[in-house]
Amino acid sequence: MRRIDILFVSFVLVLVVAGCVSSSAGVKSAGSPVGAPAQAPVAGPVQMPPIPQDTGFTVPVPVGPIAPPNEIVEPVPGGVIDWGARVVRARGSGVLDPADENLSRARLMAERAAVVVAQRNLLEIIKGVRVDSDTKVENFVTRYDVIYTRVEGVIKGARQTGPARYDSAAGIVEVELEVALDGPQSVADALAPALGPQSGEVQAQVSPAVREFFRQYSGLVLDAGNTGLKPALFPKIYDESGNLLLDTRELYRYTGSTGQTVLNYITRLDEILSRPEFARQPLVLKIREVRGRLGSDIVISRQDAEKLKWLRDGAKFLLEAGRLIVRLIL
Repeated sequence: MRRIDILFVSFVLVLVVAGCVSSSAGVKSAGSPVGAPAQAPVAGPVQMPPIPQDTGFTVPVPVGPIAPPNEIVEPVPGGVIDWGARVVRARGSGVLDPADENLSRARLMAERAAVVVAQRNLLEIIKGVRVDSDTKVENFVTRYDVIYTRVEGVIKGARQTGPARYDSAAGIVEVELEVALDGPQSVADALAPALGPQSGEVQAQVSPAVREFFRQYSGLVLDAGNTGLKPALFPKIYDESGNLLLDTRELYRYTGSTGQTVLNYITRLDEILSRPEFARQPLVLKIREVRGRLGSDIVISRQDAEKLKWLRDGAKFLLEAGRLIVRLIL
């Protein structure tokens, strides 16, 4: 009987513990906010094939932003999106308390208020950044809570572009904050869980065509002219028949969240032709038209598409080196 009693007590304890665990799980589920943003479809690490050691190919030397600051800017309320310098800048202002007799303290408090306003403006501006021709950052922020959290983190780490500006006559302090569009602690980095290939492998091969392109040219320039192309983080490139030549978003994880991942936007060809990195002329192709709801997809002629059959293999090297360039007029 004593053994049976022990077994019975053990069985009861198991049921009690299981019930507690089940109840705890139920309470957690019941407490979850209704309509909370979904979890982002996290793109896991992509195992890339090793780049063949080929003495006939040298990876191009990377170049940073080519256009000077404030040349290719998209003005928005509270700041600008500088596509040339690849940054987002937002302003904020704070008013000094006239009743505070301590001027230093009043200015400090006004500056803190200005930073808060600039951060709020920065969030709104970032939400309006075009990711591709169909989506903006706002689409990710409202849908995925992890993206919203990451964007908040990027904003909190925003860099102040200079000392606060104090207008003694108006009693106002103004600050400007800046966040990068790509690279570490950037807008693209905040979107990382939802970027990159979801399955399969992105190829990056030093094919004979890739090797021949880099032997002849220093980069690839797509000239939008007056087509009205709108810049985006990850545009797609098509031919006139609608065949997809390249989706730059698929290369995000291959180019890496710590390096350059977006195109170089310029307004003048002489900005690159005068640089030593482009001593060999780049290949310049005309953009025939733009497509997509947001006007960011690039369309080139079928004849030019024939020249870019290697693009899926070689685009990784162009992006990493900042040598996939789009000339446009905003």
